[in-house]
Amino acid sequence: NNKVLPTSPALVQNNQIAVISGKADYRLSFDITPTGTINDYGNILHFTTDNNCCNFGQRSPAIWFHQGTTRLYVAIGDSTDGNWRLDTDALPLNVRTKITLECKGKNVKLTVGAKVYTATQPTYRFAGNLVVYAGDPWYPAAKVIISNLRYKILPLADANAAVTSQSRYMSNLQDEEMNVAEKENMDN
Repeated sequence: NNKVLPTSPALVQNNQIAVISGKADYRLSFDITPTGTINDYGNILHFTTDNNCCNFGQRSPAIWFHQGTTRLYVAIGDSTDGNWRLDTDALPLNVRTKITLECKGKNVKLTVGAKVYTATQPTYRFAGNLVVYAGDPWYPAAKVIISNLRYKILPLADANAAVTSQSRYMSNLQDEEMNVAEKENMDN
């Protein structure tokens, strides 16, 4: 269940390191040592279907430092918000910090050193082929050293959760479309 990624990729802009079959439930972990900041969003990792943002699957996940800081910007797009995200406090410069992002069902847990950030994701995440960058083509690379990079597929939180969630979402869309059509018929 571990996807093969280089464990210590060099971080430079437009550095494609793999193409994987991503899943909705996964654990991404790595050690990060910030060595400086830049005056733009500094990209660290980006798992994408094909582009930067914000269609479904384009940030599955994608991680940056905020401009001029070492605060993490962790986008974990879902079916209704391709840029749904968590932000963190600043990481210390020149100190290695363990990062773990665990997405299981609607639960998202981001562990940054000893600090844990949790959130409930509104809808379901992308599953399918993903291009993986250590420094994407759209932003300058962050000034960091990455080591111990791992991506592990997790068993589904509920075997039917993803299917049920997607079916419910599609059903709601169809209901909305029917309601609009009914309203238009009533207006005529």
